[in-house]
Amino acid sequence: MEPGPNRLVEMAHVAREHFINDVPMVELAARTGMSRFRVARLIAEARDLGVLRISVGAPQALSRDDVAELRRRYGLRDVRCVTMPDGDADPRALRAALGRAAAEYLETQVQAGEVLGFASGRTLAAIPEHLRALPQCDVVQLTGLAGPPGETAGDLVRTVSAISGGEPASLYVPLVASDAEAAAMLCRQPGVAETLARMGEVTRAVLAVGSWSPVVSQLADSISDDDAGGLIASGVRADVAASLFDGSGGRVSALDTRTIAIPFDQLRAIPEIVVVAGGAEKHAALRAVLLAGFVTTLITDRASALSLLSGPRTT
Repeated sequence: MEPGPNRLVEMAHVAREHFINDVPMVELAARTGMSRFRVARLIAEARDLGVLRISVGAPQALSRDDVAELRRRYGLRDVRCVTMPDGDADPRALRAALGRAAAEYLETQVQAGEVLGFASGRTLAAIPEHLRALPQCDVVQLTGLAGPPGETAGDLVRTVSAISGGEPASLYVPLVASDAEAAAMLCRQPGVAETLARMGEVTRAVLAVGSWSPVVSQLADSISDDDAGGLIASGVRADVAASLFDGSGGRVSALDTRTIAIPFDQLRAIPEIVVVAGGAEKHAALRAVLLAGFVTTLITDRASALSLLSGPRTT
């Protein structure tokens, strides 16, 4: 027999209060004067009759096949992916989500006695606020200072080393010097030379990606507009830890003698290289960096991962 309108109203009311407003069944029974068994029956009937429809929305993470293809295509060992709400293009929200994912990765993967290396980047600056604990490990700054206060590699190294209880190795010099002679002079300073020497001990590097088309890069912002324009015209599309790359992942050495950062040959020898990057403006740059073939772990957003999968297949 079909339930009457009053019973349908009761069903809708208790289902809404329980599932939408989180009211426990015992409290619902007290509010309505019903027994909790009647409340439970009404909810069960509401589900059976379609008055209540429960939909479980699985997060739109990457499928196993997509993850496997990303690993195969770009030579990755691990892929971590965050999913942003539909239509949420807020860069700050994305950086926070990526920072949280990177913090979770570090908390689960880093072992005591490792030496962590960090480059600069606004996305990386979001990591410490989500980082609760780390095994004891030293932390090395891989690039000179760039970006606003609070977002430099120096700030990141100090904060992470305080969490890990390890020793920080910092670079209190700019990311880019005026010329090769000035860069060489800065690199000879005792404190700088000590940190440069420690870069060879790094076991796990955490890096951001700078885009040069469009320009979203602390490195590009650290040089003149004319210099940046010339590099873009020559084909530069991305940077990681002050190393430049063209669109196909080829190295561009034009700034090597002016930057104070880990040399690329030393960078690619690090056993674990983690890139944390995402957002539509980074898609082309991220692809270029991955095509260079030195990254082992990618932490990105779903839209960026799908963009990487939509490109031409590599062999």
